[in-house]
Amino acid sequence: MKTKLHLRALSALVLAALILTGCGGGGPFRLVFPRIFVEVDKEGFPTIAGISPAMLSFFGVDPNQFKIDPATVGKLTDSNLQHVELLFRNDGLYWWANGKALVPLTWDDASFDNTKDLITRFVKLDEATSGVLNNVLLPSARSMEQNIIIRFPRKDGEAEIPLREMGGPLPEPGTAVDPSLIGGLRLTFDDAGIPSVAGVSFSEIEKLAGADLSAAKLPPDTVQQMKDADIQHVTIRTTPEGIKVWTNDKLLPTLRWSEETLTNTADTLASLELIEPALGTVIKQFLPYLNRADIDLVLKFPTGGAAPIPEPAR
Repeated sequence: MKTKLHLRALSALVLAALILTGCGGGGPFRLVFPRIFVEVDKEGFPTIAGISPAMLSFFGVDPNQFKIDPATVGKLTDSNLQHVELLFRNDGLYWWANGKALVPLTWDDASFDNTKDLITRFVKLDEATSGVLNNVLLPSARSMEQNIIIRFPRKDGEAEIPLREMGGPLPEPGTAVDPSLIGGLRLTFDDAGIPSVAGVSFSEIEKLAGADLSAAKLPPDTVQQMKDADIQHVTIRTTPEGIKVWTNDKLLPTLRWSEETLTNTADTLASLELIEPALGTVIKQFLPYLNRADIDLVLKFPTGGAAPIPEPAR
């Protein structure tokens, strides 16, 4: 009986998703859900949409699996981080801290589909599950708009910071600026995960310079995973629009910035007591100017004899 109920529930979910997919996916149809509020107390226990930890326990759910470390909550409170807002839309994931827009993660149809393909390369699922995930659930998710507010305890003596108005304007892309910093680095990894630059292995550089460069090495298992997924290179590039990432020649979602969101992100990170003050100072000084950098980082992996895939054009 229980199995039949599970099958009916799954069938209903798939049917609903198919309807939504047919209505839009990345198209004009949108299903906007009410805001969900997550209230985190001083002990780190969240009350989600009015469902308290005590209520979760009553229904046999362990509330400890949702608990945040109280020390972390205390540091966020001392930083006067009153609330974080997440907004998932068909074109990206937007977030705000204390009502200030941070750098969003944005996508279009192509980069969203490329991400789905990348997931299936690394997460091995059976054919039926993969079909439902990639052809039904993920496309239908883009038709749904969900807004989540996570609130933390307010610091004593601090005034309440108002929430962003729901349905308010989203952060706009930045305008193009001339780069003031241009650079590039190409790292080629061998099967053992040891990188080389300009044909010189990091093992040789370590011997010559007497420096420890082990942090730049990859575990051999990671290199093998890249080979199994047919990923020959990963390109990370800063542009006036944002940070763009490609796997082979496939563009993934973009961290799309503007001067406003870069400054807000730098100020927010620098103000968090979770971050070392020295690092916070560096972030506040340099992060706002990332849109003026033209930096290209290419990570190349063994091809296993496969035909070479062209790198993204600059």
